[in-house]
Amino acid sequence: MSIQNTSSERGEITKQRLEDALQRLIDGNPERTPNDGKLNLSRINKEAGLSSGGIYYYSDFVEKARKEINSLKTKNASLTYKAGKISIDRLRAQRDKERELKERYRLQRDDIKKFCDQVIARNANLEFSLYEALEEIEALQAELNKVKVVGIERGKQS
Repeated sequence: MSIQNTSSERGEITKQRLEDALQRLIDGNPERTPNDGKLNLSRINKEAGLSSGGIYYYSDFVEKARKEINSLKTKNASLTYKAGKISIDRLRAQRDKERELKERYRLQRDDIKKFCDQVIARNANLEFSLYEALEEIEALQAELNKVKVVGIERGKQS
């Protein structure tokens, strides 16, 4: 009879090790496995320090652990969905802002092109006016050269 008591005490200790391992994995503070957020029966078994498949001797704990794993997966899935929705909303807002900036930049570009065209047209007008003025000066210079100018003297000559 003492053998059954010993094995049941041992079983309770192992069960407690499994409970502690499950809690450490849920809390994100594993001691024997990587802290990557994964939670499954194999990971619990390794965290508890049991031999391969040792967890399956405790079917009541396996059922409890599976329920806990499923509830955490559901919770994480809803958090992931909410995070994804927030991410999508943020991306849409960013896309809209970029569209607005593109439109504003297009308008600025068009305004600058119009201004440049006006400056070029004004410059062309000034150059043409300068050309006409130089032609007029040359024509007047040629006419002046044709005419003989005599100096007029004033007063007495000595």
